Amino acid sequence: MNEPTYVSGSNREASVVTPEHVMLRFQTAGLGSRATAMLIDTGILFLVNLTVFILFGIVLFGNEDDFSPDSGNYTLAIVLLVTFVINFGYYWLQEAFWGGQTVGKRLVGIRVIRDNGQPATFVSSTIRNLFRIIDAMPTGYFLGALVCFFHPRDKRIGDMVAGTIVVVESGQRSTLFQKKKDKQPNGFDLNHALLVLDERQKQAITREDWQLLSSFISRLSSLSQAKKYELGNLIASILRKKLELVDEQTNKEDPILFLQRLHNQLQNEFQLRK
Repeated sequence: MNEPTYVSGSNREASVVTPEHVMLRFQTAGLGSRATAMLIDTGILFLVNLTVFILFGIVLFGNEDDFSPDSGNYTLAIVLLVTFVINFGYYWLQEAFWGGQTVGKRLVGIRVIRDNGQPATFVSSTIRNLFRIIDAMPTGYFLGALVCFFHPRDKRIGDMVAGTIVVVESGQRSTLFQKKKDKQPNGFDLNHALLVLDERQKQAITREDWQLLSSFISRLSSLSQAKKYELGNLIASILRKKLELVDEQTNKEDPILFLQRLHNQLQNEFQLRK
C-alpha cells in the first residue's frame, strides 16, 4: 500500500491509495474528540484504581496485629505494580485486540490505525502506549495535547514514533452524542430484501475491504454522479469477485445499490469483529 498523503484544513484528511488503486480518505480525530475519549477512559481507570486501593487498604489494615513496616512496603510495591499494569494495559490491550479502540474511543467514534491505513498492530499499539509517559509530561497530557494541536495530522508523540494515526470511524457516528440512524447516508431506500451472504462469503471480506466500502458509502453525498459510478463500479467489481457473485442478475444490479445492500448486510458482522 502506498504512503498516505494528507490534506490540510480544519477537517484534516489522510488519503491512502490501496493496491486496487482506490483512494481511501480518513478524517483525522482532532484534539477535542481525543480529549473526550480520554476523559471517559480516565474516569473508568479512576474507578478501577480506586477499587484496587480500597481492596489493598482492607487487606493491609484489616488486621492490625499482623501489620509491620516491611509488610506495608511490600504491599505498597504490589499496589504500584498493579496500578501500572492496569493503566498501561487498559489502553495497550484494548487498542491491540479491539481494533484500535478503547471504551472511550468507541463511544466517541474514533479509532487508531497505522499510517498506511491498515489496522493497528500489537507492536504499534505497544509503542504508542509506552510513549504515553512522555506525552503526559509535565502533567495532564500537556505535552501530548500541545503536539497534537499543532501537528498537521493531529498526532501526539506516541503516534509519530509508532507510525499510527487516530481517525474518525468511517460511516459511524458517535454513540455518545448522537444515536445512529437506521437509514443509509446517501438516501437509498433499502427496505427491500437484504443481500444474503453465507458465512464463507462474510469471512472473505477483510477489515481493509470493509474500510474501503464504509469510506465510499460515507462519502456518497459529497461525490458527483459521475464520480459515484466511477468508484462504485470499481469497488463493486472488486467485492463481487471476493464474494464470488458471478450470476447475471447480480452483475446487472446498480453498483451503488449493490454496495449499499452489502454495507447494510455487513455492518453487524464488523461490529462483532471489533
